[in-house]
Amino acid sequence: MIEIDRESIIPMYVQLASVLRERIRRGEIPVGRRIPSQHELEQETGGTVSRRTIKSAIELLQAEGTVRGVQGKGVFVIAMPADESEGDRADG
Repeated sequence: MIEIDRESIIPMYVQLASVLRERIRRGEIPVGRRIPSQHELEQETGGTVSRRTIKSAIELLQAEGTVRGVQGKGVFVIAMPADESEGDRADG
């Protein structure tokens, strides 16, 4: 079951994307495999989030380059998520 804190300052779609990102990091959803469908994610959250929220979470992961949608097949993991600390590191 995916727990989303509806009272948090962190938007629900960001929370959901974090849960999916963590599953990918732990190897629960390996590179090359499909992430749960919108319907499956809706069930995993107990129906507490809308399909639009789920879609926004997936779009966030797509923008990061972690997942890619394949027409008629689903959304697949194409890369391991970057470490959250990488964006804060100054190279130079």
